[in-house]
Amino acid sequence: MIYGQVETPLKTRLVKLLADLKGSIIGAFGVMVVAVTAAGVLNYAFNIVMTRFLGKAGAFGEFYALSAIFLIVSIGAGSFQTVIAKYVAGFSTKGEQDKITVLTRYFSRWFLYASACVIALSVLIAYPLARMLKLESPLYVVILGSSVAVSVYITLPYGILQGMERFVFLGGATVATAVLRLVFGIILVLLGAGVYGALGAATAAGLVVILVLIASSREYFFGKTSSEEEFHPIAAVKYLLPVASAMFLILFLTQVDAVLVKALFSRKEADIYSYAALAGKAVFFFPDGISLVMFPRVSALKARGEPTKRVLYLSLAAVVLIVCAVTIFYQFFPVLSARFFAGSRGVSIARIRGFLGLRLVVLFGLVMSIYAILKLIALYLLAHERTRFVFFLLAGGLIQVLGIIFFARRLPDVLLVMLCVGLVLLVYNLLLALRVPITKGET
Repeated sequence: MIYGQVETPLKTRLVKLLADLKGSIIGAFGVMVVAVTAAGVLNYAFNIVMTRFLGKAGAFGEFYALSAIFLIVSIGAGSFQTVIAKYVAGFSTKGEQDKITVLTRYFSRWFLYASACVIALSVLIAYPLARMLKLESPLYVVILGSSVAVSVYITLPYGILQGMERFVFLGGATVATAVLRLVFGIILVLLGAGVYGALGAATAAGLVVILVLIASSREYFFGKTSSEEEFHPIAAVKYLLPVASAMFLILFLTQVDAVLVKALFSRKEADIYSYAALAGKAVFFFPDGISLVMFPRVSALKARGEPTKRVLYLSLAAVVLIVCAVTIFYQFFPVLSARFFAGSRGVSIARIRGFLGLRLVVLFGLVMSIYAILKLIALYLLAHERTRFVFFLLAGGLIQVLGIIFFARRLPDVLLVMLCVGLVLLVYNLLLALRVPITKGET
């Protein structure tokens, strides 16, 4: 009897503690950081495995250049997820479930159309793009197009989960996609598919996850609603343009360097840069879990007229902590970091130094830290429907491309151009975020 009297209150307190943690922003940060980090590790493991399996000279360079294009387009398509998450967050916080169903059915239909157009476009540009990037086969571009098409549609169920702050399910789906890509990629490459299999693995993994998510959220995809006349999804479509532009430009700024290096430098230098980028660009993706939590939280708070600056400050602190920790690790263990991502090639990569005597892998970490913080601030501004900064991102992208083309003579010079552009954009966007009007009760 005494045991029962002691355990029941203890069990109740533990359950309450877990519930409070799950509902808090810190708990949400924890869930998504773990999930995104796990998915990031698996995706980088996929690239590392491909460095071992794609042994033919230049094969990994081709795969990595195409992967960079995939990231620019597909993660840029994450702007769809951002738009959906914003509206779902607003509807969910007001209990307007019917409007979520209307939004889901509308975008489901148009995303299918968009995916079909992406595949058709990839067929049309396959040959000229293959010639420009010196690819072995135009079919690589078509397979890449199918992966992009799948990545466009998957943003719909992802956006629903993010907007409703179902971060455990969103994190699980993110990790599952990475696991399946790794598994399918290994199987296809071992079967002799080579670069074809490495690229097609993303398509196969995405299709499986889409089917599972639709089945688990079928009430939104196939449910009935009586409020279609009260909400017109065209409002979300109008919001899509600035969001898509901002997300595309940020990804463009962080990924176009690999494409330019492939086109401007020798095959050997492009391979070296690709291997170094495997380590350095991990810094950009590690804090993604923070952004995924912050955006719907800020959107919901704004919809209710509540303060948002505290969420921004907590998110900034979390991102800075993560990127600094990883970059400092690269500084003290450059050879270990490079060898982990590039195997035996890592030793030679770690010896390459650039401005200020910093090693190439550390320079990557420093540059990507700047852009990770920039991405978070951009999402905060978008949650407040501030879009003027998009024009400055566009200008930054043009300056970066021109700077790399005309001034980059060595691989570290590419990163110097990216660093200068990134710092200017970061300062400007941070000033814009701090000037967002303070809501009543916010300090």
